[in-house]
Amino acid sequence: MFGMKPFNMLTSPVKILLSINTVVFALSLLGSLLRVDISSWIVGYGALIPEYYTQWWRYITYAFIHVNVWHFLFNMLALWMFGDDVALFIGYRWFWGLYLFSAVFAALFSIPFYLVHLMNPYALIIGASGALMGIFVAYAKLFPDRMILLFFVIPMKISHAIWFLIVVDILLSHTNDSVAHFTHLGGVLAGFICMYCYRKGISWSGLRGEMRQRREATVRAKEHSGEGKVLEGEVGYIDEDKELNMILEKVGKGGVNSLTESEKTYLIEASKRRRRGGI
Repeated sequence: MFGMKPFNMLTSPVKILLSINTVVFALSLLGSLLRVDISSWIVGYGALIPEYYTQWWRYITYAFIHVNVWHFLFNMLALWMFGDDVALFIGYRWFWGLYLFSAVFAALFSIPFYLVHLMNPYALIIGASGALMGIFVAYAKLFPDRMILLFFVIPMKISHAIWFLIVVDILLSHTNDSVAHFTHLGGVLAGFICMYCYRKGISWSGLRGEMRQRREATVRAKEHSGEGKVLEGEVGYIDEDKELNMILEKVGKGGVNSLTESEKTYLIEASKRRRRGGI
């Protein structure tokens, strides 16, 4: 039910995420113990602040910042419990994409609500909850019949629990309870998007490969039809007489040695064609 494993048996992505979050939290805690205000510096430069939406790094850094002990423990426990099985099932590359995309998308999704709807442009949004909501959605899609203890008390199927959490976030989104409910909802939406792409076999590398294949097919079609011929990737010739005159003019000024290899080849081929045509 809890799905807890020893740390050394966890997948490497989960280990890395747990370690990064722990280091950042430890720095904040150490600053408090030493009476050095490290926490304010970390939050000031790393938190997601709607008014500073152009500072791109905040869309990632906010997800690794926790300053409250219970907030940190709850999020890391959730990552430990659910993240490992998701990473094992979908693979490490997909897991990294899911986690980071959920974190960034959750941030982007919530910014307009704080800037326009809630009129709270200087809200400080921190924590891994947005990314974790994406993980919860993935877990619910992959293992819908697994039972969990919601809030460590209520036994419920994960496929039901995720919808319960969505309803709670929607109902509480207009309250001033210091919880980034819109960030949670953005993470949920990101999770559904990622799992849709996973089920359909859609990936960024696949899209790039498909676009590359289409470009290569277009180039081959043009070459076969005689359009857009390129010699050695240097010069494309469209008007033969114009290009030939330009090459001959270059020879007149600097001699044959001033020509590039592709220009020399073109000159030879043009001479052959003209001899065959009786020109």
